[in-house]
Amino acid sequence: MAPHIDSISPVLHPFGSICSRGSGQEFCVDSGVREVSPGLTEYTLDIRFAKKCVPAPMVIEWFVPLIDITGKWHPLIGSDRSLTSGWCEYIKSYATMGAPVFSLYSEQGENRHTFALSDAINPIGTRVQVEEDTAEVKCTIVLFDAPTPELEHYSITIRKDERRIPYHQSLAGVGSWWESMDDYLPTPVPDAAFDPVYSSWYSFHQNLTPEGIENNCKWARELGCKTLILDDGWQTDDSKKGYDFCGDWEIAETKFPDFSGHVDRVHSMDMRYLLWFSVPYAGVKSAAWKIFQDRVLPKARRNADCLDPRYPQVRRYLIDLYKRAIGDWKLDGLKLDFVDQFTAEHIGESYQEQPDMVSVPAAADRLLADMMTELRAINPEVLTEFRQRYIGPAMRKYGNIFRAQDCPNDALSNRVRTIDIRLLAGDTAVHSDMIMWNRSDSVERAALQLWAIFFSVPQISVEVDAVTDDQDKMLRFVLGFWLEHRDLLMRGHFKPCMPQYLYPIVFVEDDAEVFGIVYQNDLVVSVTELRDRKLTLVNATELDRVIVDFGKGRRGVALTTCDCMGNVAEPGEPDSVEGITAIQVPPSGILMVQPESVISM
Repeated sequence: MAPHIDSISPVLHPFGSICSRGSGQEFCVDSGVREVSPGLTEYTLDIRFAKKCVPAPMVIEWFVPLIDITGKWHPLIGSDRSLTSGWCEYIKSYATMGAPVFSLYSEQGENRHTFALSDAINPIGTRVQVEEDTAEVKCTIVLFDAPTPELEHYSITIRKDERRIPYHQSLAGVGSWWESMDDYLPTPVPDAAFDPVYSSWYSFHQNLTPEGIENNCKWARELGCKTLILDDGWQTDDSKKGYDFCGDWEIAETKFPDFSGHVDRVHSMDMRYLLWFSVPYAGVKSAAWKIFQDRVLPKARRNADCLDPRYPQVRRYLIDLYKRAIGDWKLDGLKLDFVDQFTAEHIGESYQEQPDMVSVPAAADRLLADMMTELRAINPEVLTEFRQRYIGPAMRKYGNIFRAQDCPNDALSNRVRTIDIRLLAGDTAVHSDMIMWNRSDSVERAALQLWAIFFSVPQISVEVDAVTDDQDKMLRFVLGFWLEHRDLLMRGHFKPCMPQYLYPIVFVEDDAEVFGIVYQNDLVVSVTELRDRKLTLVNATELDRVIVDFGKGRRGVALTTCDCMGNVAEPGEPDSVEGITAIQVPPSGILMVQPESVISM
């Protein structure tokens, strides 16, 4: 999506201009402006066409002075938070991809310009780029640059936030704004969505056996996990990690000769059972591909095609598969993968069936809406996991678990991805990518994988027979520590600091406690607003100290430290700490500061 903006009689608005790339297309625009509060404004644009038509691509743009702006954020940004010039690409968003929101912030992490769009279903292109000649940032939105049905009228609201508040508060406000719309009412999130998970993927891949899964479930339940996700491999005798056999979704009886009995045994351990499906894929060796090969999207994936949800028979086929899984196999939920492959493309037509929709993202949205209606009729608390990239407001209608994109043994990526999702997720449960490590790695470095995802729900994917005794002890302690603090971690006031540096310090707090994790060596951690609250600070580095700025207040405190296996050091005598103080804390260890008094200076 890289439109060329032609000069065609731009229609001026309070925030910038609109122009159409259509040839001779007539339209008019009525605009409304509402100041929600100082610095927070909503612009509503009603676009009316002279006659019902397929709109030509339309461009909206405005400029922001490049003053005290150091970085940018959007839901698919990854690790590069830099301000880029005119060579940056358009960011695509639609129902199953990202979300139409962009944020610019200062070096101190304060919001400078955040905008979001009310249309999170239809394809929209967004570009935010530095204009070298004028020292401004040009914000560009492109509408209708994908297959679009005929329209007479289109309305969109642009929410612009220039309040000097923390960037994460501005983004949380965007999430709440979407939640308030009938089109994006989030699905209820059961408490079960916040229980730790054992996943089969990194530990087993496609080499699945009921005995191996059940043995690991027994161990995982002891660790505190209450949900199993059986990943790819249950539907095929093949173990080459391809998608050739996806689409039919029959149990591979050579692996699971008694699948119902296996599910019952997992349930008897007080664990829920979720099953993986690659939603769009019909492998070339499947019966489904032979049926639907003329109703697929043009972008294939490794011996598999993506089914086209614009066709009613395709939607019905997929929904019936998931109903059978929940109803007949007595599952508690589904892991629905690769939904982002329902892409917004120009596509062909079937010789067997007429599509009843034009837009693939809108059809995918309808598929998921109909699916959830029918699944909730079977189980009102059905769990549905979606993976990063399809984590926008439309997906919150259907998914009550959003998981970080795959990043095996990559603590940095897992930290960044879980935090990025959480910034917009509201009450939806945010899960980590599955945790794994090499058995020969140190227990402290293994613990770093867990500390990286501590502000999300942990998913574990190591085998009981592939961890050392110390790693087992660490897992039991750290997961127990997460469970002890779960309510604070998941529902407290969330403060991920310094997004331009990939969140080197993250806090969550309530009236009783401040909980922080420091991920960068020798970073000075400021807790000058601690007051009389307890401080828990995790040293998620390989150094043996943390550096804390307690500010001007002097506190009588009790200091306690422990390592990542829970071995507690000798409790510190109550002492006074003031200003910047270096405190010895084991690598991957924990510091707890319990105030005994507060003395004013």
